[in-house]
Amino acid sequence: MIVLGVTGSIAAYKAAEILRGFTKAGHDVQVVMTPAATQFVGPLTFHGLSGRPVLTDALDPKAYTVAHLELAEKARALIVAPASAETLSRLARGSAEDLVCAAVLSVPRKKGALTIPVFIAPAMHEAMWQHPATQANVKLLTHYGYQLLGPEKGPLGRAGDSGEGRMREPAQIVSGVLQALKK
Repeated sequence: MIVLGVTGSIAAYKAAEILRGFTKAGHDVQVVMTPAATQFVGPLTFHGLSGRPVLTDALDPKAYTVAHLELAEKARALIVAPASAETLSRLARGSAEDLVCAAVLSVPRKKGALTIPVFIAPAMHEAMWQHPATQANVKLLTHYGYQLLGPEKGPLGRAGDSGEGRMREPAQIVSGVLQALKK
């Protein structure tokens, strides 16, 4: 199973294409969303594409017994796409404030190394991406062993804006994750 964490970004609609790419490749996908992500794309979209209920709340009694732990233990890979600046900040400081971050933080380690690959696909406005705090968070996240996929330069979420911070294209994200799983 691949766990796909979706966070609050205008790029959240692209996560549906990422999900479809993984399912076409034969993988079961469990989608986990932050509350902010549900404001951009509804959980029903992901439920329909994955065939699984979408998890948004670690305390939901219909979810796994201890959702964040069980997700991290059952996953072959975990990807956060899109990863907002807020999510990068939460992960860098070790916050488990939402189910996406709690699942990432719960990925087991052996001798300090992650037991499964964790991928992060940032998506935000260029000013947010270039901010020193965001760049410091990125350095911490790579130090923790997380693999960043992007961002890229191109059109951004606000009409007429362009620059660095655009989420990598879904097909590239899927390809990168699938290649890592083959190793």
